[in-house]
Amino acid sequence: MAVHEVTRDDRTGTPEADTGLPPRYVLRLLGGFGLERDGRAVAVPQGARRLLAYLGVRQHCARSEAAGTLWPGSHEERARANLRTMLWRLHRVTPEPLVQEDDRLALAPGVTSDVATLGAAATALLAGGSPAVGVGVGVGVGVGVGFGVPALATGELLPGWYDDWVLTERERLRQTRLYALEALAERLTTQGRYSEAVQVALTAVHLEPLRESATRALIAAHLAERNINEAVRRFELFRADLGRELGVAPTPWLEQLVRAGVTGATVPSP
Repeated sequence: MAVHEVTRDDRTGTPEADTGLPPRYVLRLLGGFGLERDGRAVAVPQGARRLLAYLGVRQHCARSEAAGTLWPGSHEERARANLRTMLWRLHRVTPEPLVQEDDRLALAPGVTSDVATLGAAATALLAGGSPAVGVGVGVGVGVGVGFGVPALATGELLPGWYDDWVLTERERLRQTRLYALEALAERLTTQGRYSEAVQVALTAVHLEPLRESATRALIAAHLAERNINEAVRRFELFRADLGRELGVAPTPWLEQLVRAGVTGATVPSP
């Protein structure tokens, strides 16, 4: 089994310098599977990736849950045996354990996942937390929020994986990301940080072009900075896309929002 040599320098083959600090592992599941140890890629056997990915999403679970979810078509005893094999393989991948095995399975303390980081960022925003100064956002680019929290707009969960649990979690994370982006855009608009609000809202629109709440956040930011032409143009694009793709029209409230912005009337509440 080919595994990455994690105790030697990749380019020179010389031993790594001992920093005296425990190694840090980062499990990346958004945009594709990847594991890094102190910034260097670590090869993980294909089968063992499924268990590591599941724990990266769920954070912790009972052994029976992991076995039943990852091997749904297998008899219970066979599924448990498969789980034991995967745990054994994971222990051979790195010098330090990646999985903590007690009554429940969990990622080891030195392992973080980008899914957990995304969830924490979204939860903070939806709970009313404030974004850090200098939020950097672009379509397809990470959103730095809070204490260096990365990426509300990174790739989807494990593209190319079609396990039932992956499909469910992929949709859950997509919705979480969109709600958080919309909340951030609205907060930035309220703070008068219009350029950042527009960029965040554009990221949400890029992720889901037919989602009215995302387009509403973008239009509201344009109206707040009195870019009426941009607001009207975005509304007309959205109306055309909805009609072409779904055969429906925007809600009356969105149209009233744009009309109020054009006339200078009080913007109605949803």
